[in-house]
Amino acid sequence: MIWLLTALMAQDPQPTELEKLRREVEELKRRLPPEPEGDLPRKAAEEAARKAGGVYAKPFLARFGRGVYVGGYMDLEYFNVENSDSGDTFDQHRFVPFFYADISPHVKLAAEVEIEHGNGTELGVEFATLDYWMCDEFNFRAGIILLPLGHFNLVHDAPFQDLTRRPLVDEIIIPAVLRDPGIGFFGSFDLDPWLILYEIYVTNGFKGLGPNNVITRDKGLRDARPHEDKVTGTKKYRDFNQNKAVTARIAVSPFLGVELGASGHTGKYDLGADNDLTVYAVDGTIAMGGLYNALFEGEGIVRDIFFATEIVFEKARANIDRNAAATAAGVPGDFDGWFGEIRVHFLPAFLQPVFKVGDESTFTLVFRKEGIDTDGDRRTRRAVGLNYRPTEDTVFKIEFEWNGEGGLRAKTDNDAFIFSFASYF
Repeated sequence: MIWLLTALMAQDPQPTELEKLRREVEELKRRLPPEPEGDLPRKAAEEAARKAGGVYAKPFLARFGRGVYVGGYMDLEYFNVENSDSGDTFDQHRFVPFFYADISPHVKLAAEVEIEHGNGTELGVEFATLDYWMCDEFNFRAGIILLPLGHFNLVHDAPFQDLTRRPLVDEIIIPAVLRDPGIGFFGSFDLDPWLILYEIYVTNGFKGLGPNNVITRDKGLRDARPHEDKVTGTKKYRDFNQNKAVTARIAVSPFLGVELGASGHTGKYDLGADNDLTVYAVDGTIAMGGLYNALFEGEGIVRDIFFATEIVFEKARANIDRNAAATAAGVPGDFDGWFGEIRVHFLPAFLQPVFKVGDESTFTLVFRKEGIDTDGDRRTRRAVGLNYRPTEDTVFKIEFEWNGEGGLRAKTDNDAFIFSFASYF
């Protein structure tokens, strides 16, 4: 209000207008709650804190509770895997607190800390980013970044997904949770009705081959993730070959409920920076209700089926260059993987008196088929699951898996029954 008064005075308003504005300012002051008796005014308190120095001078102490948010998620899993010594067990797999702060209108912070298996030794920063927002189309990001390689890596949270296990392609080839320190840009273009989104980052990159090799047919690229230190002599989140990698994704949404994406990563994976690792991925999320609205009209059973159904898919390929040293060290050849998922949401009327907690309550029947080929080592998986969401943020999941092996991989009996319970908080 003071700045408005100053601006109006600079324009030399008429005395009657100025007097009216002054009366409005005084009225607003009278309506403000009085300072508690015995307390310093806020500005004086902040000044005293700054003069005290040390931890009390930190700006977040003055701002705590104003634009700072805390949340997270937790899950509990039960696995019963056929012919497995460790396949009949409960596992409190993840406890993940996250933090968000509106530092200023243009500066935002977001971070997640993951604690796995109830074990304090398996604790790490899942991501921590500092964003400078300029406009919808162009914004800057720095920190430990969730790499936009495929879509699943960006939406991997247990309460968000409808099946407990992550797809094989996102365990082995795009090894979630794939994150890396770096910088880059992100944004979106609203070309009504089309929406185009993009992310592009420069980061340290994979580290797979040094004194030892950690890229294998069994684990794929998982042990070569940037936050791992499985290559002898490397440190977590550190570049070990002085060669940066680039990861980018572009997605298009022609209408609400449908998103198609293409992404890629390229960088050097060995200590000598002689061999390229390039990963490509395509992905799609199709809410059939959005498709129905775009192509059809009217009511009826067909509309109900469309609105109950969602299709999700992802396919990835890793091209691994190998010179003589990489071949001698046992680095395998190229990897391929994919998954497709159909989700059908329903809550029949006869179940609603018991299970309808709110408008978001629903059951979901899920079918997933998937496969990977890591240089001749082939695995397939079919899964069927049923889950119940009393609210959108909380889910009970039951699923059965049928696993198969082929090529260089020996056949084994490893089908599984899985139960889990996950929720955001």
